[in-house]
Amino acid sequence: MAPALVGADATAAASLRCFYYAKLWRHWRPGHRAVALGLSALRSRRAVHDLLTGDRQALATRWRGFSPALRREIEQRRHADAPIDSFIDQEERKGLHALVNPAAVPFERNPLKNKAAFEARCRDAALPVPLSVPTAAALGELDAIIVKPQYGSKGKGVRRFDRVASEWREAGGAARVAMADADAWIRRMTASGLIVQQCLSVDPSLADISPGALPTLRIVTCRDERGVPEVTDVALRLSLSAGAADNFNADNLVCGVDARGSAGPALRRIEGRLVECTRHPTTGGAIDGRALALHAEALALAIRAHDAFGDGFTVIGWDIGLTSRGAVLVEGNWNPGYNVMQLVHGRGLGDTRLGTLYRRHLERLDDRVWATAAPVTVAQFALSRTRPGR
Repeated sequence: MAPALVGADATAAASLRCFYYAKLWRHWRPGHRAVALGLSALRSRRAVHDLLTGDRQALATRWRGFSPALRREIEQRRHADAPIDSFIDQEERKGLHALVNPAAVPFERNPLKNKAAFEARCRDAALPVPLSVPTAAALGELDAIIVKPQYGSKGKGVRRFDRVASEWREAGGAARVAMADADAWIRRMTASGLIVQQCLSVDPSLADISPGALPTLRIVTCRDERGVPEVTDVALRLSLSAGAADNFNADNLVCGVDARGSAGPALRRIEGRLVECTRHPTTGGAIDGRALALHAEALALAIRAHDAFGDGFTVIGWDIGLTSRGAVLVEGNWNPGYNVMQLVHGRGLGDTRLGTLYRRHLERLDDRVWATAAPVTVAQFALSRTRPGR
């Protein structure tokens, strides 16, 4: 918990962050309060060190609950009229989602975490998804396949293999698999917690601005005041070069998308700074103003998907691939990162429509739900050590 936000305000005029912290404090037992104060004291000691050493910027950022690295990026992008406390830290959003998405645990039964369960739910709801490859026979005429962790996130561990002559070769890696060994290889991958899927081809109209991984739209849907899924945010993720993932944290590009389906300039991290790119740095293809032909189709797919996964999930971040066969649902995220949206738009979550909906849903939570949010582990997540705030 950020020291400056201990004892924060839960009034109607309070920011989303202050409201969230105040509700936690009000419902914590004495032991939980003591832990929260202890964590705050540790951060305060760091703040005192910064004061004594003259590092005033680090002092200011830590006392508002942001790491210096995140605060620097926020200040690069924040609009003059966007309050700093409207921004949400990456750890804070875990606590928020623990409260509004109760079906997230246990993870093994979470259809947005367990990729096998996700695919099964999508097929039952007739939602388009990449084909699984359980055996060598299922490879058929595929030219490329993707291997990724069953419970992975953020593009970590995603690998692409291309068919070359009589073997599969890892793109950007040294691994090779002979066609004759494919069955045994797929069984080993599955036994080690990985899944094998077809690699979808890129929408031809976007091939010049996503030369590696499949370009995806991150579409956030949230239940509105009536409980109906609503699209609140859209961002386009593009690969910088050859690779299997398009995640921004893996040195790729992200840009905002307006209501008409037109992309804005892309953001890229270069030596600790956020740089805007109107053209693709590798191919030179125009990004800013690019019309997305599959935009409307992707939005409709996100709404259908939330209807199919809606029980126990208030907010979901969808990754929808823009492919040569149309919009395809790659995965759903119960705990979607919001930092890229904040940086792209220059406004914090609390200053957006999604922030308004978060607030409405948090206000409706029963006191017993708030009481389950411990300072260190939120909602007893067995596989995700989180903090509801810093």
